[in-house]
Amino acid sequence: MKIKPFKLERYYTVNEFSAKYSLCNSDSEAMTINDLLSFEEDAKEKFHNLWLGYTESKGHPESRRDIASIYSSIKPENLLVCTGAQEPIFLFAQANLEPQDEVIVQSPCYQSLQSVPESIGCKISNWNVKYVGNRPTFDIEELKSMVTSKTKVFFLNTPHNPTGFHFSKEEQLAIVDIARANNIILFCDEVYRELEHKPEYRIPAFADIYENGVSVGVMSKSYGLPGLRIGWIASQNTEILEKVAVLKEYTTICNAGPSEFLAGVALRNRDKILERNLNIIKENLLLYDAFFENYSDLFSWHKPNAGPVALVKMHFDTDDMAFAERVLKEQSVLLLPGGVYDFGGFFRIGFGRTIMPEALEQFEMFVVNNLIKA
Repeated sequence: MKIKPFKLERYYTVNEFSAKYSLCNSDSEAMTINDLLSFEEDAKEKFHNLWLGYTESKGHPESRRDIASIYSSIKPENLLVCTGAQEPIFLFAQANLEPQDEVIVQSPCYQSLQSVPESIGCKISNWNVKYVGNRPTFDIEELKSMVTSKTKVFFLNTPHNPTGFHFSKEEQLAIVDIARANNIILFCDEVYRELEHKPEYRIPAFADIYENGVSVGVMSKSYGLPGLRIGWIASQNTEILEKVAVLKEYTTICNAGPSEFLAGVALRNRDKILERNLNIIKENLLLYDAFFENYSDLFSWHKPNAGPVALVKMHFDTDDMAFAERVLKEQSVLLLPGGVYDFGGFFRIGFGRTIMPEALEQFEMFVVNNLIKA
């Protein structure tokens, strides 16, 4: 298999751990194992006595039960537990797509949603974001017009990384109608699901409301537990899942037992974790509101209603990659330039971590010293 280098992951590999401050993290605040186990009275004892043998390839029955609790129609048998979200994205494409299949990808995107199908030999059509003022939008009528008789899959992501866009219920149902009318699989990266900023912004999982819907989730983003490396793929279509399960026996085979146990503790107590993470997001958004109001001549953004990321538009003639490199060099603040998404003139910010206020102070120092004086 020949596949393009993953620009975002390469960028993080090179720069993430050399930066003192990060302003672009896409996950929520993490916690220690001790903090996580404290949610349940007997969790520490059970964890210490955990058997370290092989686990079930599809995931422990209790893991699938706990994951199923975040869905309405998905049952434990409709789930496959995987390593992170990258594995199910990769395996789904490899198991369910053939060369010459056509796929439509919501863009910009997490690159594997595009590059993995491309490496198989699929024809890629990008359903591109459009900005109305500062607001990112995706035109449903445009999506409908892009469908051909060879369209196999829509690759979606909501809440959306990197723009922060989130489908409304009406938009979601319209997309399902298009897919159902054309027998198209709907694959949705839903790693930020349950991190809607208000209850009215919540929409169902695509796997819950469409018979050929496929939803991917992970412990890394909304729950702030990327170190567990636990993700999953869910679908009512058992044929899709079985194809992925067969191919998984060539990759990770099974998951880490300790990680599955800890993920279960988190999911059973996810309301507490989500409340904490949403409070961090809301406090950080207030700081961004003030910052972008103060520097509206230099930057603009649309505050999202879900998730912990957004794109910022630069209103000055500077290459975003070079700008991010300069900020990192002079202030040790990590930004994620739009160039890693092939979407120049922007950079991604994150607001799910407690370090963000300190990082924003350092970035503002750079802005004052280099952009205001200039």
